[in-house]
Amino acid sequence: MSNTTEFKLPPENTERVMDLTKNVFVPALQKAVEEARAKAPFTEVISAASTAYADLLDMTLGREAAVQTLKSLALHLDKRVPRN
Repeated sequence: MSNTTEFKLPPENTERVMDLTKNVFVPALQKAVEEARAKAPFTEVISAASTAYADLLDMTLGREAAVQTLKSLALHLDKRVPRN
C-alpha cells in the first residue's frame, strides 16, 4: 500500500446511515449469523463475517481504500464504544 495517495470518503448523512444500519444491515447480518451458527462455531462465524466485509470493501473500493476504510472504522469504534 502506498502512502502517497489518501482515499477520502465523501460526507455522510448520519441519519440515513443509522437508518440503513438499524433497518437493513443489522437484520440481514443477524439472519446470516443465525444461519451460519448452524454450520460453524461462533468464532468462525464472526471471522467469516469480518472477512466478507473486508472483501466487499476491497472489491468495491480497491485494496488501498479498503485498508484505509477499515483503519478509520477501527478508530471510530475505539472512540465510540465505552471500555468496560
